[in-house]
Amino acid sequence: MRITAVMPRQDQVGALVDSLENIGFNRKDMIITDMAKSERGLEEDPGDIIDIKTEREGLGEKEHYTDTFSVRIEYGILVSLEVSEKKAARVMEIMEQNGATEIIKE
Repeated sequence: MRITAVMPRQDQVGALVDSLENIGFNRKDMIITDMAKSERGLEEDPGDIIDIKTEREGLGEKEHYTDTFSVRIEYGILVSLEVSEKKAARVMEIMEQNGATEIIKE
């Protein structure tokens, strides 16, 4: 399952990434997207890929990572990762402790 934290500030993202690494996740397994940069990029040049890391990199495909969510997210910095059902509660707890304003479990 995928769990995504909506973080209001960049410094909180760094702390969250460190906390997730401490329990065994790798940074390369996380997808981090800054919504402010994504929105600005859509207005300036919709052809640019704004996401820091995306899992949607097909041939010629340039859709934003946030298009895959069932809810509309318009603010903050998103930190997403795939976790097993067994680790989901712990990951969500860590996200909340690090200041997530919203946690999306899909």
